[in-house]
Amino acid sequence: MSLASSPARRLAYDLIGVRVKRLFLLYPLLLLVILTSPAQTETRYATDDFTVPIRRGTSTGHKILRMVSSGTPLEILQTGDEGYTKVKTPEGTVGWILTRYLMDQPPTRDQVAQLEKRLATLESENQTLKGEKEALETIRNDLAHCSEELAEVRRAASQTLAIEEENVQLHQEVAAVREQLQQFEAETSTLRDESSRNWFIAGAGIALGSLVFGLVIPHIPWRRRRRWDQF
Repeated sequence: MSLASSPARRLAYDLIGVRVKRLFLLYPLLLLVILTSPAQTETRYATDDFTVPIRRGTSTGHKILRMVSSGTPLEILQTGDEGYTKVKTPEGTVGWILTRYLMDQPPTRDQVAQLEKRLATLESENQTLKGEKEALETIRNDLAHCSEELAEVRRAASQTLAIEEENVQLHQEVAAVREQLQQFEAETSTLRDESSRNWFIAGAGIALGSLVFGLVIPHIPWRRRRRWDQF
């Protein structure tokens, strides 16, 4: 048993020695990382689904300064070698939190909430775009209707102008006809005056002739009448 156990112990010691050597080799690198960590600012998130304590120091014996909910963004100030990271909360609290409780990405529920919020925003924008599209279609229809009405008004206006031109022409023709009628009436009146005068002259001549004949006949000698009778 002792012989069998001696090689095993030696192997275990050898493995431990190798690990110790590796730790000594990695220690300067870890020290460099620790020293350079405060100079870099980054943000990580408290792990999902529970609250995490932020303590005054790098052990569970240090006082809890406050509890942060999962998903709370924390500013990284320094990374320690005890498994703790120095952080700063959005409210300004500075303390140490276990590094394993930190994540590079927001927790799933926060991502889902952000996606849902984004989806709601996109749906709202989509509804707004639909409303704007409907309003645009309404405006286009109104514009088309107004264009038709404008064309109808223009046609009516052109017809009105044509009617006005016809009315002007008719007024001119009526004025010409009236002028001709007045001229005809004037000529007719003149003819009537001349005809009346002629009839008056003719009547006067007949009356005068009758008067003369009546005066002359009685003075004609009857002998001559007898001679005339003999013939």
